[in-house]
Amino acid sequence: MYHRVLAKDEVTRYPVQSGMYVLDTVFAQQMSFVNSHFTVLSLQELLDLWGRGEWNDQARYCVITFDDGWLDNYRHAYPVLKQLRMPATIFLPTDYVGRNEWFWPDQLAVLCKSIADSKQRPQLRAAVAGLFSDFVGEGASRLVEAVGRHELVSDDIIERCKHLPIKRIRELIHALASELRVTLPLDRVIVNWDEVREMSRGGVSFGSHSCTHRIMTTITSDEVSEELVRSRQVLFDQGVNYVPVYCYPNGNSNASIEKLVKANGYEAAVSVRMGFEGSCPENRYAIRRVGIHNDISGTIPLFSFRLFGPQPSSA
Repeated sequence: MYHRVLAKDEVTRYPVQSGMYVLDTVFAQQMSFVNSHFTVLSLQELLDLWGRGEWNDQARYCVITFDDGWLDNYRHAYPVLKQLRMPATIFLPTDYVGRNEWFWPDQLAVLCKSIADSKQRPQLRAAVAGLFSDFVGEGASRLVEAVGRHELVSDDIIERCKHLPIKRIRELIHALASELRVTLPLDRVIVNWDEVREMSRGGVSFGSHSCTHRIMTTITSDEVSEELVRSRQVLFDQGVNYVPVYCYPNGNSNASIEKLVKANGYEAAVSVRMGFEGSCPENRYAIRRVGIHNDISGTIPLFSFRLFGPQPSSA
């Protein structure tokens, strides 16, 4: 499971959470390693193996996935995959494709950097802390004082906001941007449909990652169903290499949501739970994956240990 694949200069251009990327040079090394040591399947081929009961216990299978549809997947990951003729799947939040709108955690990361830069302006930081108290709670306001001393503080603020309704998150971001006098960036960071279709012709398949990228456990069942149906229809309408697998935004799901995914025609869904799957997945609507990012797998020995080292139990 990958998210972003970035060149070194891109990592410093805008704030990016450490668990969200690998460097392009690291990704190329990892794909060469995977190509040498695994039978790389498309996600559809994996579904077909399960469906036909033709799993080979002596094989070492691997499926490569990307969440969110970042533009850097097209710029940096796709050329490597194409050169090595390796299939992969990208999960798209369809409302964001081709637009300049950023996901709210990335907007908040930009604002947290501005908060860190304002450490010599105590009145401003006090006002910002008050905003966090109003929207997230007193504990978050104390974190504001620590922003800039450690990047994980910004990550903690983002995690706390994930429990809020999306309307409140957007209100908070608007209020922070106004207080800090920050213009949020509008660079396009998600692929467009022409890029999606080009990758479709080059062996990349695409699954649904919802329409709006809202966390499924924070919205109603009707809204979940609408996300499932509309995002799949958009993928059909755009004529992409579609795979009937859903990817839960932020990995959040429960038994009721999984039933809705199945009822709406998806053959499987991927989670962010760490682990492997074998010939008979424990839950086809919560498929486990191995998350890869630069800070824990930036070298081939670390990458190898991530893939072959001790795994958490299924319990």
